[in-house]
Amino acid sequence: MEITVKKSNQLKAVAALMMLFLHLFNRGHQGLFEPLLFIGTQSVSYYISLFCDACVPIFCFVSGYGLYFKFQKNPFSYDKENSVRIKKLYINYWIILILFAVILGLLLNKKDYPGSLTKFFLNFSALDSSYNGAWWFFFTYLLLVATSAFLFRLIDRSSITLFSSICLVIYIVAFYFRVYQPNLFDHDILNWLQRQLSLFGTSLLPFYIGGLALKAKWNTRISQFFAFIPYKNATALLCIFLLVVVHGFIPNFVISPFLALPFLFLFIQINLPDYINRVLNYIAPHATNMWLVHMFFYMVYFEKFIYSATYVLPIFLLLVCCSILSSILVNRINNVILKTVRL
Repeated sequence: MEITVKKSNQLKAVAALMMLFLHLFNRGHQGLFEPLLFIGTQSVSYYISLFCDACVPIFCFVSGYGLYFKFQKNPFSYDKENSVRIKKLYINYWIILILFAVILGLLLNKKDYPGSLTKFFLNFSALDSSYNGAWWFFFTYLLLVATSAFLFRLIDRSSITLFSSICLVIYIVAFYFRVYQPNLFDHDILNWLQRQLSLFGTSLLPFYIGGLALKAKWNTRISQFFAFIPYKNATALLCIFLLVVVHGFIPNFVISPFLALPFLFLFIQINLPDYINRVLNYIAPHATNMWLVHMFFYMVYFEKFIYSATYVLPIFLLLVCCSILSSILVNRINNVILKTVRL
């Protein structure tokens, strides 16, 4: 059986939770929080947060998988549906921008929120993410959605080996220029273009693999393999633990897509308890909003409040709760606007 919509949504929820954990704890803890467990001089929370950089590749994979399914289902209406999808994404994004970057910025008298008209319109268009560093992925995701029909036609018509190799080369080159050679030019627009191409190039590989996984029915094959493995849950959890260990030895996030892929297929094999399924199913509709709003809480406006919980789990749960509560408000406003504009 291939990945269901329910399981795809759960993976998005997991990716959102991983992003929050990554941003909270992949940093020096002195003066911010008190880890309780250490391996040598480094906290366990750091190693877990390091592995959580798989969040973006997981989200890209799930998006590529789901969009390729829709493309296969009706390729002739796909572009029109994508146009509607992008409009809905922007409306949701604008609601968050107005609430958090403008209204809250003015109420709290936060410097540069909303800032100049130029800054506002660059963020409003998603060409810039200076209001919220986590917003960089919004424009990259829009590019992935906009180019997905072309990409999926290549998946259908091209050699899998050849096209996979091309995407891998693009990933390596893009990662190099994103991390090791940023801002090559003396011109802001050229540097912006380099950054966007680098971000798109590093996100393309897991997005493409998502579509490829559906075409080649990877999950069906993996599920058939695991059907013959005793203690399937324990085996999958042990393998996930080993992935965390591998990333601990190789901390460079260049390997994150190559750890995200086995992680998500292992996660799918685990028979989750009902209460975890209910939690993930509840979080799933808020996953995108959690990604878009969480940085306003833990960094921009309320850093002291979030880290006042002192210890890792309470801090994490506090940020999750704040993000979900704000998402409930955003979703209600969004539903009213979508009904008004008939989208």
